[in-house]
Amino acid sequence: MSFLSGFRKAASNAGRFIGSTGRGALRKVGDTARAVKSFAGKVNEATGGAAGMAWNAAKAHPTLGKVAMGIEGGLNAAIKGSDMGLKAIDIGERASKIKSVGGAKSVYGDARSLYKQARP
Repeated sequence: MSFLSGFRKAASNAGRFIGSTGRGALRKVGDTARAVKSFAGKVNEATGGAAGMAWNAAKAHPTLGKVAMGIEGGLNAAIKGSDMGLKAIDIGERASKIKSVGGAKSVYGDARSLYKQARP
């Protein structure tokens, strides 16, 4: 029995470490992507909309458009992925503390909803 309790405690500690490290990394990725988008919006405001017009014109160009759309898509994907990852960590933590059927049903519902959001 002592071996199992030691193993359970080690697994719990490892899970907490991964959760806290992953949560911090995901939060940083999302915050950075939001900051870049916010900065772009402020530059657009400061130039009276000229920067936004130039950005849209760049999207119309065959070569520059691929780059511009890649940047925009990457920022949006980073924000969405960060948010979904943070939700997944929260669901996992809740799942580790389930004590009733009602709690399990709630966690299952949230996990299923998150899975549906992730599918294209």
